[in-house]
Amino acid sequence: MKHWLQQILLPLFLLALITANAQKHDFAWLMGYNSENPIGYEGMVLNFNEMPPEVAPFPITANLYISSASISDKNGSPAFYTDGCHIYNMAENIMENGDSINPGAVHQIQCGLIGYTAGRQSSLILPMPGSDSLYYLFHKRIIYQEEPVFDVITDRILYSVVDMSANQRLGRVVEKNVALFEEPTVYGQLTAVKHANGEDWWIVNALDQSDEYVFFLFDSSGPSFSHTQVIGNISSSSGSSGGQANFSPDGRYYARYSADGLFLMEFDRQAGALSGFQHIPIPDVHARGGVAFSPNSELCYVSAFDTIMQYDLMAPDIEASGTVVAVYDGNQELFATTFGNALLAPDCKIYINTFANVKTLHIIHQPNERGTACFVEQHALDLPFWHDTALPNFPNYRLGSLIPGEAPPPPCETVVSTPTVPPQAGAGFSLYPNPTSGLTTVEFSTPLSGRANVTLYSLQGQPVLQQTAGEGAQHILLETATLPSGTYFCRVMGANGVMGMKKLVKL
Repeated sequence: MKHWLQQILLPLFLLALITANAQKHDFAWLMGYNSENPIGYEGMVLNFNEMPPEVAPFPITANLYISSASISDKNGSPAFYTDGCHIYNMAENIMENGDSINPGAVHQIQCGLIGYTAGRQSSLILPMPGSDSLYYLFHKRIIYQEEPVFDVITDRILYSVVDMSANQRLGRVVEKNVALFEEPTVYGQLTAVKHANGEDWWIVNALDQSDEYVFFLFDSSGPSFSHTQVIGNISSSSGSSGGQANFSPDGRYYARYSADGLFLMEFDRQAGALSGFQHIPIPDVHARGGVAFSPNSELCYVSAFDTIMQYDLMAPDIEASGTVVAVYDGNQELFATTFGNALLAPDCKIYINTFANVKTLHIIHQPNERGTACFVEQHALDLPFWHDTALPNFPNYRLGSLIPGEAPPPPCETVVSTPTVPPQAGAGFSLYPNPTSGLTTVEFSTPLSGRANVTLYSLQGQPVLQQTAGEGAQHILLETATLPSGTYFCRVMGANGVMGMKKLVKL
């Protein structure tokens, strides 16, 4: 097999081995909002069944806004989704008996307008252990408290059950709005991790303005309250009002990021117990941010509005290991493209959204690498439509049983994403000197009509350097002096797509 073909096909083969018998419930990310289309909704799907992943328009029937959630079937095809108001099937209709999720006064006010707003990660979909057709949607209801002062309170956690074997696999809601827990919890931050047996689930949430956490066990008999645990700091009012919670891919760590900073703990998947609480203050902390872990579960990333921090969980002093790996570059679309929630994807990259109507996602390309070698590419992925505030809320569906002495199965597989533009393309720019031993100039044949991303790739297809040229620029300098000697490919992505790719030799 030719070398270039091996670079593309071998990783795809490895991915197929990993996912052939695994659950691909997070392989299709449904997103969308109606802010650009007053007569309908503009949805899109980020499809990880293709490598590199493809983003394309996808019909939706509701705003996938703050309380949204979606799931794919075990083969990676979109199955159903919710906006926190109703449950929708893939025929662009409300699923049978899928109306009136989270009933109450807030539902009557919000639904039909913007969608439900119980917090990012306020909806979570899990397959029922032992079933090929039943899915449980866990969802949080909010109420408006008028006295003594106005407040928004998450007063209960509910669940609804979807049977996807009904209606020619379009699904039917067979149970709806069943109360699982009836005490106030934080805004959003509902997440889950596999039990040590690799089949059941632990569902975890923090109580409102408290140091108490509630745990639910979800097994083949359904979900049930298990226990609560007091640990760590009490969340402030601001800390209970936003942010993100996540488990590491191997299930060992649990993290919460909010206006209180980073709460980091270890987790016992057998007992469902937290331990080793650490509070890590974040400089200029902001409630609108998120947290995610590297695929190898050794690094924790905090996207704190205008800064992305990396923490080394293997370091003797985790707080002292904190490293700034990206600072917001000031890019503006309709709104600022700052850093929001973060999510580890099936391609082993971390995707980060923003908190306003924009058409872009940020990407951490190599999140297992320490320091800036993790390579944060800002506004890396262009989207066809506006996307607002919420990424899908996915746990690691592929985590197996906890067998002593054995490493957990990988949550994803690194896939070479070498651009498919032929190396001889690129009449729109030139490189010099080439070969180079220091600075390299990328000169555009005409001034740029919009910003352009200039990326250097290794022969293995890994991005090693990225810079952005602004509108009107005629050239940009690449700091190639520190790169190892070898051959690279330089790709320029402009406002209208790929301008081309050229070979660069580093001496």
